[in-house]
Amino acid sequence: MKKVYSFAIFFLVLFGTFSLPAQANNKIRTDKRPLYHFGTPPYQKGQAIDEIRTLYKPMLTWLGDQVDCRFDFVGADTYAEMIKMVAEGKVQLAALGSVPYLLAKQQNPKIKLLLTELKWDEEKKHLIDTYRGYILTLKKREDIKTLWDLKGKIFAFVNHHSTSGYKYPNALMKQKGIDPNNFFSKIYFPGSHPRVTDALVAGSIDAGATWGYNWSQAVKKHGDLFKSIFKTPPIPHQAIVAHPSLPDHISHKIQKVLPTIDPSLLKGLQNAGFAIRPDSFYDGMRLLLEEKK
Repeated sequence: MKKVYSFAIFFLVLFGTFSLPAQANNKIRTDKRPLYHFGTPPYQKGQAIDEIRTLYKPMLTWLGDQVDCRFDFVGADTYAEMIKMVAEGKVQLAALGSVPYLLAKQQNPKIKLLLTELKWDEEKKHLIDTYRGYILTLKKREDIKTLWDLKGKIFAFVNHHSTSGYKYPNALMKQKGIDPNNFFSKIYFPGSHPRVTDALVAGSIDAGATWGYNWSQAVKKHGDLFKSIFKTPPIPHQAIVAHPSLPDHISHKIQKVLPTIDPSLLKGLQNAGFAIRPDSFYDGMRLLLEEKK
């Protein structure tokens, strides 16, 4: 009897174990809500796409429940790849920096601005809709105090499509009569903001362009080793944008509910909230792009 009883228990456990995933899969298959794709460029932390997907999952699950649809995360290895995906509608909803948003809109004028991300100011007292780019070096570099001290030095921008990591500082340097291609002895484009500050600490570069959020993250990682020798004027935070293939009623719902999200669902992300801003909020960046034509 003991052997029969043990076998029966084993039989139930075995088949019960295999039946649970099937039930879960059936539940997924019966979710008939429309599915849309959300994406963002590899702007921060040099994370793998799966890591970024995990960070966005709480927000996207909540948002889908609020607007009666489903969102999955679609990643990209480069800024240019994500810009193209948004413009072509392979991604229907996206978080894009100022310049990537405007570049996507140049490729597809029907791209719609829904919201602007909000982040805490440096004192963690107020949510703000702009940030600044910085050119950083190490505090121990007493020979580097201004931009002009970087002549002949090794420099790093983030990526050709990064607003604070290339577009804006590059344009501002040129306004000051500095042509980066002739001014620095060598320029690197490591691809993400953290790789710039990592390279500083490693001694691979003398200075680099980044933004305030990455500076604060780099201090947590490496210690208070950095100093700024230049900062940009305020830059609008990332835009939440929609491809025209996303139905208008869903876009309107997103605009209404996303500003009410519980900040705990944004844990690990760079943003702490959302607000509606007009497209003209990004005109300063638009003028910057026009000047570069």
